[in-house]
Amino acid sequence: MSREMRLKVPADISQYPKVLDWVESGIASSQIQLCVEEIFINICSYAYPEKKGEVEIVFRKNAEDVEFEFIDTGIEFNPLEYRRQKPIDEPGGFGIYIVNHLMDSVTYERRNDQNHLKLTKKNS
Repeated sequence: MSREMRLKVPADISQYPKVLDWVESGIASSQIQLCVEEIFINICSYAYPEKKGEVEIVFRKNAEDVEFEFIDTGIEFNPLEYRRQKPIDEPGGFGIYIVNHLMDSVTYERRNDQNHLKLTKKNS
């Protein structure tokens, strides 16, 4: 059986409790919740530097896997090409690294002036 839920919120960190409640209603995995948090916070922090925007999160679950897709119209950014530039002892910049290692698949596509980032985790 397949399931899909959608949430669209302002790309504002103050919306994170709403996003977390929504994620928890669909999945109990703390690793996946951490990944959703990292991506949501990054979009809020960097996608809209000169204007306000929104982020849509699509949750899909089926027998094989769980997927979260983030869609925004912010500046184009492919996190798969990101390379941390800070010294190792400085905080920050590890979120994308963590997401890539906790999820089974992370894909990015720029389509119709939108960023589409998909995080997929196979069901155990």
